[in-house]
Amino acid sequence: MNPHESPPPAGQVPEPGPEHAPTRKDDPYEVTAPVYEDWVLKPPDPAPAPAPAPADAVVGPVVTPGRVTPEDFLPRPIGQGPAAVREPWADPVSPLGGPVEPAAAAPPAAPPAGTTAPTGNAPTGAGPVVRPPSFRTPGPLAHVGRKAPAYPAEPTDIPTVRGGDLHSVLLPDTVVDGGRFGPVTVRAASVRGDSHRYAAECRQDAALVVRAGGLLLVAVADGVGSQPHSHHGSNGIVRLLAKQVLPRADTLLDLLRTGAAADFADLTGRLVAAAAAELAQEAERFGHPPKTWSTTLRALLVPADPEVPIRGFVAVGDGGLLRLRAGGWENLDADGDGGGDGPGTLISTRTDCLPEAYERARTALVTDTRPGDVLVLCTDGLALPLVKEPELREFLGGRWGREVPGLAEFLWQAQVRVRSYDDDRSVVCLWEAPA
Repeated sequence: MNPHESPPPAGQVPEPGPEHAPTRKDDPYEVTAPVYEDWVLKPPDPAPAPAPAPADAVVGPVVTPGRVTPEDFLPRPIGQGPAAVREPWADPVSPLGGPVEPAAAAPPAAPPAGTTAPTGNAPTGAGPVVRPPSFRTPGPLAHVGRKAPAYPAEPTDIPTVRGGDLHSVLLPDTVVDGGRFGPVTVRAASVRGDSHRYAAECRQDAALVVRAGGLLLVAVADGVGSQPHSHHGSNGIVRLLAKQVLPRADTLLDLLRTGAAADFADLTGRLVAAAAAELAQEAERFGHPPKTWSTTLRALLVPADPEVPIRGFVAVGDGGLLRLRAGGWENLDADGDGGGDGPGTLISTRTDCLPEAYERARTALVTDTRPGDVLVLCTDGLALPLVKEPELREFLGGRWGREVPGLAEFLWQAQVRVRSYDDDRSVVCLWEAPA
């Protein structure tokens, strides 16, 4: 009792307070030291099972462990399709070291008088929260096809210096770029392949996005894997092509504006030859035979003027130039000499490479560009699985033909894996502004 309080009337027993905790059943008013049993850590009581969600409620992306198809990323009613994979960081940990069971959902409050309870996809106390598509994270790296790829999905070892080549360890595993330019939105990525990651080898592909005034140059290059210094060649050729193209941007713009295909072919052929000659000189300065820097090349020249829908194309060697229109893939770089994979092939399989085969550069003008088209320029690391695996075409077509992804989302999409296709990938996509 507080000494400043008045004593209770005679014959009246004081009410027990916090300091008068009952400790024995035979004498509830006997005062002893309080026992703080509630301070002892105890496992949380199991939470009751949440109430079933409405049958037509919609959840976010559903991912099947070990296999992802385009349908797995579409909203679907609860109870249909495979269970979603839970991210490990989404589970909090209790002081006892185990996962914390989620608290039971509070029952939904009764609607005010004169109103009706929510139905259909409206969230309730036990129903799922539907996130807008822009807030959905891509999740773990996915693959298409019946079997999972044999290599790990992420980089393992770090490349080491071999033969004194410091440049090989300075190349990052992944490069991503993008932006807007006139009527197009650009996304670009160059990613080290699974086999190079596993063997602790550097990325041999390269990608470039650069502008000069009213002209955009995008390019990809694939170093020939059998040559020891091909990563020098791929990164060097895109840089040296830009060095040749940018001072002549106005001339190239005029040729594209007038659709002068022959003059465009003549000028771009000479620019590729000059870049190849300079690449050979750089190889010799390193003390390497130019052949050890062998690489392919393909590039697009895009005017910023929306009134000029023509795009200029130049290539040496294999890879792909594709167009995604209304959900269908079109080949814009077919071999005319039987070197492709048959009728309707999506890729060129030529084995020409720079700096030696500069005289075999191929050029073309893409003249029928329409609003909403997507031009896809890529090395054979992506072009080969595109032509061989319909699931990959469906997967990428269902995303790239729908909306322009952010940089991180585009990188994740470009890396979706296919068993037996473990080479480096470089890809640049151009989304033409919709009408």
